[in-house]
Amino acid sequence: MEIMVVPDGHYYRDPNGSVYVESVYNYDFFKRYLSVYNKVYVVGRITSLQSIPNNMKLASGNNVEFLELPAYKGPWGYVKNYWKIRNLAKDYSKRFNCAIFRVPGATANIMCKEFALTKKPFAVEVVVDPWEYFSKGSVQSITRPLVRRIWTNFLKRICKKANGVSYVTKNYLQKKYPSYSIINGESNYYFDSNYSSVSLNANSFGEPKKYHGKSKFTISHVANAFVSYGKGHVTLMNALKIVRNKGYDVDIVFIGDGPLKSEFIKMSKSFGIDKYVTFTGRLPDGDAVRELISNSDLFVFPSMAEGLPRVVLEAMSVGLPCISSPVTGIPEILPSEYLVDHKDHEGYANKIIELIQDTERLEEASERNIEVAGNFTEEKLNAKRKKFYKRLKKLTLEENTLN
Repeated sequence: MEIMVVPDGHYYRDPNGSVYVESVYNYDFFKRYLSVYNKVYVVGRITSLQSIPNNMKLASGNNVEFLELPAYKGPWGYVKNYWKIRNLAKDYSKRFNCAIFRVPGATANIMCKEFALTKKPFAVEVVVDPWEYFSKGSVQSITRPLVRRIWTNFLKRICKKANGVSYVTKNYLQKKYPSYSIINGESNYYFDSNYSSVSLNANSFGEPKKYHGKSKFTISHVANAFVSYGKGHVTLMNALKIVRNKGYDVDIVFIGDGPLKSEFIKMSKSFGIDKYVTFTGRLPDGDAVRELISNSDLFVFPSMAEGLPRVVLEAMSVGLPCISSPVTGIPEILPSEYLVDHKDHEGYANKIIELIQDTERLEEASERNIEVAGNFTEEKLNAKRKKFYKRLKKLTLEENTLN
């Protein structure tokens, strides 16, 4: 059986027809659906390039094919391409008997709304809370308050309509955006699950770290695309300024790239900390990211909004103590003593100093984080994913038989 899968993001096609991506949606990601379905068709915004892009990951491959939408950006780009997008959404929805949408997202929302009109079985994978994601200060756009409300209302409605709903959190998103099965009880027709999209195999795990006698510390931070202020770059740089001014030898490595990178670099200079801040740019793959963060001492992630952040789980798996914000699913994996409001740069500075002064506590956090990350191995999550995909497939086959 074929399935249509719709995540968000931008893709790039080279002259040979291969498709590349900057985000996590590479070929290995889509292979998860091939554990149950014969072929996966991915709908996405695609830009054609004349050469293979640097530092991007291959997204297409055997039995994974891409269906193209205009490569629009932002609300105004959507408005300009509205009729073309709408017609393609209708056409693609007619072609497939079932689909999975990773919501919320610009492309996924559009496609999911159209597919739901066909009354054919579909599922959604809820990956973030849009109300938090579009909170004040996260995105610099006059449309932010409107988009925030529209996406939040859409997610509430679609979770009640979808046959299957999977959440990246264990409890948080379920309470805020309950599925039909959560409200009315599970059945063959309505069901739910929870699993992260992180990929942690045996090579992802490190040994507990040792800090005795250490006086110089490196903080790592990962954000694949520097497209908003929502990942806490500014908060962390403000915190570092305080930490350095108090005489502690600490620096930061920011991993990732995007349109705001040059602005963040200017900020580091204006704060007087540019000597202690490194911007690596985009790294070629997850192994390169893992190697770099594993050589740091602490992972700090003052995010404004998440589902269940993969980067925090990846940092935990290599044994890094982590400080993050108490949003969405993060309190499900980190104790409250390691959570600080995303706007509180003084709080982050104080927490960093508190931890680097207590190496025994850092070592305890390192051991604990490896243990918690062990609940998110690829083997365990794939079992949940496969069960969820099979339920949708079974329902689709039953519906086709009846019709």
